[in-house]
Amino acid sequence: MIDYDYDRWTKYILKIFKMQNVTPKYIADIACGTGSFTIRLSDRGYELIGIDSSEDMLNVAKNKSLDLGLDIPFIHQDIRHLSLHRNMDAIICMCDGFNYILSKKDLKMSFKRVYESLEQAGIFIFDISSYYKLKNILGNNVMADASEDISLIWFNEFFKEELICRMDLTFFLRSKDVYTRFDETHFQRAYTLEDIVDNLLDIGFTDTQVYTPFTFDSARENDHRWVFVAKK
Repeated sequence: MIDYDYDRWTKYILKIFKMQNVTPKYIADIACGTGSFTIRLSDRGYELIGIDSSEDMLNVAKNKSLDLGLDIPFIHQDIRHLSLHRNMDAIICMCDGFNYILSKKDLKMSFKRVYESLEQAGIFIFDISSYYKLKNILGNNVMADASEDISLIWFNEFFKEELICRMDLTFFLRSKDVYTRFDETHFQRAYTLEDIVDNLLDIGFTDTQVYTPFTFDSARENDHRWVFVAKK
């Protein structure tokens, strides 16, 4: 995620709030990872809660927030079974959170839990990697990256029938003069624009828009990423 411009994305989220004429107080950042968005929005005066299924990532997020003097609740939950202590004015899910949900049934379940966790007229903002990106840019390609302290080899395979992109990553992490190897495997599901919008409308969301990132132009099929904005 080193090339992901969190500050630019945060400003874009704030522009969406303004364009949609909403002034949220309580915001849930679901699939929040290590809390990069949670912390930035909290630092701007919003009441944030972070949700993720990875306890390791939540521990990093909590430590980052405490180092900045922010008291943000971080909760270990699967977003398919989202359960909050109160309804939110806004819920966000950035950086491909929903691509990691591998079935349409589970995707719809997640959207339903988001809908039920929003106040009336609440706003739901999320992005996903597009079908085009997972199939044509990442799928069936080998990538490599190297910096002074970490090197990465990335083998990808796209399974057309299942619409799943499998990503096998091998890292070499430098500590002094020794490199330690570790491996990860990620699976992401490719969804079409229609898959997402139809589910949102079927659940009850209204005024659903899909944008090319950092703009308010309608999303295109060959965009690498899509941004969805839906209101309850």
